[in-house]
Amino acid sequence: MNWKDIASDVGKAAPLLGGLLGGPAGAAIGSIVSSALGTNNDPGSVLASLANPDAAVKLKQIESDQALGLQKLAVTAEQNRLAAETAAAQAVNATMQAEAKSDHWPTYSWRPFVGFVFGTTWLGVYLLLPLLKTPIPTIPPEAWLAIGGVLGVASFYRGKMQADPRVPSDNRG
Repeated sequence: MNWKDIASDVGKAAPLLGGLLGGPAGAAIGSIVSSALGTNNDPGSVLASLANPDAAVKLKQIESDQALGLQKLAVTAEQNRLAAETAAAQAVNATMQAEAKSDHWPTYSWRPFVGFVFGTTWLGVYLLLPLLKTPIPTIPPEAWLAIGGVLGVASFYRGKMQADPRVPSDNRG
């Protein structure tokens, strides 16, 4: 059991504490909660103590006494989450831009090709066939596994190339 597992239980009495308990600052908030409830610093002990009606009062008191600090912590956690999402999106965009500038046609064309294949398949199976009153076929799991394998291998080698600048990005003979 971890702090995220009991976040909703704590959140019933103190929503701000519960939200923070389920996030990256969960261990620190869990320590504050367990100290206030007089339990061991572990989620199981805190969960067991929540059965006591006085626990909700204590949690509300912590939230009210430390509201400003907890709100700052919540804002900081959200800023960190947004920064991580932004960094991930920028990394994906940089990869796509590098692929688009490549001199090697498989490198710059594989994403559009896969997109056209999936789009054409989807339109054909789920739009065109029903309009023609033709039964919709079941796409076998093997087909999804095949494209997943191709994309996995391509991503693996592209990742190796990005991780080690000595790996050539131009594979022409």
